[in-house]
Amino acid sequence: MTNVVSFPKPKAKRVPMAFSLDAGKLKAVMPKASTVRGFLSWVWLAVRLPLFLVLYWLRLPVVFLCNLISVPALLAWLFTMYAFPDKTHMVWGFGFISLGAFALAWLYDIILMALSPQDMMMTL
Repeated sequence: MTNVVSFPKPKAKRVPMAFSLDAGKLKAVMPKASTVRGFLSWVWLAVRLPLFLVLYWLRLPVVFLCNLISVPALLAWLFTMYAFPDKTHMVWGFGFISLGAFALAWLYDIILMALSPQDMMMTL
């Protein structure tokens, strides 16, 4: 009977640990840097959540304005490439304005994902 799987034996019943609020014992066990790190993590959470909520609230107008600039500039870029190929400053100007507005909307979303209090997937 070599193909029989043996299951582990049930573990012994756990005894609850005695809880003590002795400050001397807690200070001896806790590393000194953890209190500073813990305090800074609470400060970061206290700053990050309101900042995220305000930026998330403003996302609709910011992305709307970026799209309002990006899409017509893209169409103008395509039109100037066809109609005015000799005016390179106008062609490149519309192209950079369109790409810049699109990149700004993308960057705004990346900042929101980085500030999000919940874990966000940072890939498409």
